Amino acid sequence: MKKRAFRVDADGFNGAWYPVSGEGNKGLIAMLGDSSEDRLAKTGAKWLNQQGIHTMAMSPDKKDYGHHSYPLERFSKAIEFMRAQGCEKLGVVGASTTAMMALLAASHFPDLSLTIAI
Repeated sequence: MKKRAFRVDADGFNGAWYPVSGEGNKGLIAMLGDSSEDRLAKTGAKWLNQQGIHTMAMSPDKKDYGHHSYPLERFSKAIEFMRAQGCEKLGVVGASTTAMMALLAASHFPDLSLTIAI
């Protein structure tokens, strides 16, 4: 499984891009676990890739486990990148405290047509 890392200072958001190996036009911003590169994020991305879904795992910052200060502008940067990769259908998923972020992002960005808050 390929991965490309993004950092706030260089890219405007913290994340890990896990693309599918073939063609696909679906993408999901996944906020699972405590970091965009921890075991839960990688396992979720692997499963989503098997379903044909490009995955952008996001977290506030590298090894920052707090979700109390998460600027919404970071989502717009991730959406912009995913659109450039050919993702036509976009969604967002969050679990626990990031479920609130998923709902908030979905209410601000009409590009997100699927919202899963667990």
